Amino acid sequence: TEAAAGEAPPSGNVTLAGGKFRGIAHETVGRAAVVKLESGERKLTLTGFETDAGPDLFVYLVAGGKAEDTDAHKNLGSLKGNKGNQQYTIPAGVDLGRYDTVVIWCRAFSVAFGAAELSAV
Repeated sequence: TEAAAGEAPPSGNVTLAGGKFRGIAHETVGRAAVVKLESGERKLTLTGFETDAGPDLFVYLVAGGKAEDTDAHKNLGSLKGNKGNQQYTIPAGVDLGRYDTVVIWCRAFSVAFGAAELSAV
């Protein structure tokens, strides 16, 4: 968003999008948010997050709102833990207009544990 005439642009961290997790194959709760830092770097933050423990869990950004369709995805890395607040760096080249869902994906069993659809804030 741009500042109106005469207003200073926002400083500090700015939340660009967010959404609540829902369980799919496993109960998953908490919130996901895309935050642009003052430095310009973008982070995916998970807060109040909890899901079941599982093998080979990853955090994906998925296009098209279909959590189970991970053909068009961006892998942000291994899930840091099944409980608690955490952050993942979103690489500079990732077009956030393309990806609208955060998915906790079990690569070992090709199943989505949970997902959060992102809406602009």
